[in-house]
Amino acid sequence: MLSNLRIKLLAIALATAFWGVVSYTQNPTQTHSVRLSIDHPAVPAGLTVIGDIPQVSVTVIGTAENLRVFDQRSLHLSANFSGVRVGTNRVPVHVDNADPDVTVTQPDSITIDVDEIGTTVQPVTIERVNGLPPGFHEVTSATTITPQTVQIVGPKSLLNGIQAVAQVDLAGVVAPINPSVIVVVRDARKQPLTKMVVTPPQVSIKMTIQADAVTLTKPIGWSVTGQPATGYRVTNVTVSPIQANLTGLSAVLAGLAQVASDPVDISNATADVIRTVRLRPPAGVDVSPTTVQVHVFIGKIPGTSPSP
Repeated sequence: MLSNLRIKLLAIALATAFWGVVSYTQNPTQTHSVRLSIDHPAVPAGLTVIGDIPQVSVTVIGTAENLRVFDQRSLHLSANFSGVRVGTNRVPVHVDNADPDVTVTQPDSITIDVDEIGTTVQPVTIERVNGLPPGFHEVTSATTITPQTVQIVGPKSLLNGIQAVAQVDLAGVVAPINPSVIVVVRDARKQPLTKMVVTPPQVSIKMTIQADAVTLTKPIGWSVTGQPATGYRVTNVTVSPIQANLTGLSAVLAGLAQVASDPVDISNATADVIRTVRLRPPAGVDVSPTTVQVHVFIGKIPGTSPSP
């Protein structure tokens, strides 16, 4: 009887062990690595963290089935920043796990650098990205930035040599622009400093963009008003000089055959009329010279009796 009991107990133990092996084979224990972040460190007043707070890598341990349904949001990383000082600090960290089906292993602390908060006021510099299309230019004397300076708050040790930069992309711009641009802070090596607080965060930039002017030489036109006295006629007209230099947009000058001048009045003239008149270029076009001499030759009409 005792021998049978022993055999039965041994059979139960073997069955239990065999069941455990089978269960483990079907649903083994596994690990999964998760990286957690602390977004808003509660450092003492007047201090700030330099750079980014390092992420914490934790190991989640559980069965394959449990890890398949594991939600990373059940983990919460916290850290105690209350005792940090200026310089390098080791900060204790703790991970709260709301999932009872898994266990978590974690490091005890992270290393951060801490500095005092500093403030500076910097002028805003425009950084022009890409160039204007061919045939256009910026009237730099008319370019404005509003406001011209911004306040920057951040780690005191990083404020030396920083720049406040507003980038403006000029690709394809052929007319005046007035964009609102986010101010970017860069260190002395031109690298961006993302942890700085800029006030105001944006500036308004006004740029006057114009087409390039060209200078072309065009003939000078003339005109007369009125009629000579009876028995007289216009025999010739000369202009001095005969050409003028016009400066303006190429599209305007391309369609201009000649530059006009004020008309010369020859009403009841019985002799040559010589006048200095002004040239009249199109709007937006400069001309040199600005005046010209027009000589209208008046002669008798053959076979007629001129009027007294």
